[in-house]
Amino acid sequence: MEETERKSFFRYENGVVTMMFFTFGIVFMERLSMVFLFPFLGPDLKFNNEQLGMLVSVLAICWALSGFIFGTMSDLIGSRKKVLLPITLAFSLLSLLTGLTRTFGIMLFVRGLMGVAEGPVLPIAQASVIADSTPSRRGFNMGFVQSSVGLIGSVAAPILLTLIATRYNWHFGFYIAGIPGLIMFFVLWKWMKDPNRRMSKEQLAAHEHRLRREEYPTVFRSRNVWLCIVISALMMAWLFAFTAFTPVFLIQHDKFTGPQMGLILAAMGFGLFIWGFIAPIISDRWGRKPTLILFAFITVLSPVCFALIHASLGVMMIIGFFTCVGQGVFPIFLVIVPGESLPRKAVGTAIGLVQLVGELLGGTLVPTIAGAAADHYGLTAPLWIAAAGAFVTGFVAFGLKETAPRRVAATAA
Repeated sequence: MEETERKSFFRYENGVVTMMFFTFGIVFMERLSMVFLFPFLGPDLKFNNEQLGMLVSVLAICWALSGFIFGTMSDLIGSRKKVLLPITLAFSLLSLLTGLTRTFGIMLFVRGLMGVAEGPVLPIAQASVIADSTPSRRGFNMGFVQSSVGLIGSVAAPILLTLIATRYNWHFGFYIAGIPGLIMFFVLWKWMKDPNRRMSKEQLAAHEHRLRREEYPTVFRSRNVWLCIVISALMMAWLFAFTAFTPVFLIQHDKFTGPQMGLILAAMGFGLFIWGFIAPIISDRWGRKPTLILFAFITVLSPVCFALIHASLGVMMIIGFFTCVGQGVFPIFLVIVPGESLPRKAVGTAIGLVQLVGELLGGTLVPTIAGAAADHYGLTAPLWIAAAGAFVTGFVAFGLKETAPRRVAATAA
């Protein structure tokens, strides 16, 4: 029975990967909606670049704290669904509320609440995936879920939201961004299952799914987890300095229109989607460590090319697609390496911890610093900050201990 289910395409492993792909992609679509719609709402509400940085930062800090707290909670209670369902409903409703705001103070508060609701999605989603992944597909499954940031958050979202903002107004953009989350709430409620609902008592005894309190400190004793924390801070700096200010850069500096900017970001997003699951597949064969090192150094090219090359729409779309490979390293350091370095029942806590520090340093401080740098030194300053984060990541990754099952088995043999 178990073998037949494993061979079937309609097994739960593929189902949970699909559900988490769309859930996390929708979360990032909503998170980046502020960036995509800021060229429209900024002039309307008279917000400057530093205020944009603050809106990105407040969401990041709340995202970081919430992800660690609720990720740990899901480990301790042994249930992912009980935490994921309410937060999915909450961030969908908060997107609708963002479209109703008119002042900076209220928008700052709403985006903070948004971070609280969205933060736990990644650790809980990936912990759910790793619990049902076969070892040979673990990298692909987790990378595929993470690649939804590219396809949904960076391809569909900029085209759809900028088109709506151009044709109607930015308020409708936030309204539209909240609808897919409501749909996923009902999908998860209907089909998502926790391990304790799918396993027999004997299986539960053999694969304990709840993290005991006395086991909690083991998360902080892993060298890989600490190195992933450092890498997370550096790559979050790349991600948010680059994605937060590229739309403004393309419109104000390179003089592209709103729809043209959306097409360039969509090309970048498609590259993020492709590399987002290709890199983890490569890491299944080559190993996590060499793949992370290689892709980190390639990632430096994305902000550098945008800062130095000012070409036609088609050329910029091609450059964006081929150089924006940073998403490929995110599933490796953020979920795969921490998840393979600890028991499965501690995965939510480990991923939440890596996300916590990365978001606090790279996602909270850097956007505000980059926004201030853009106001004082020009819109290319955030791009150089992003390049520096990816460059240092490549060197830090040399300290990781290999965790890929195939490479570990070969080394042991």
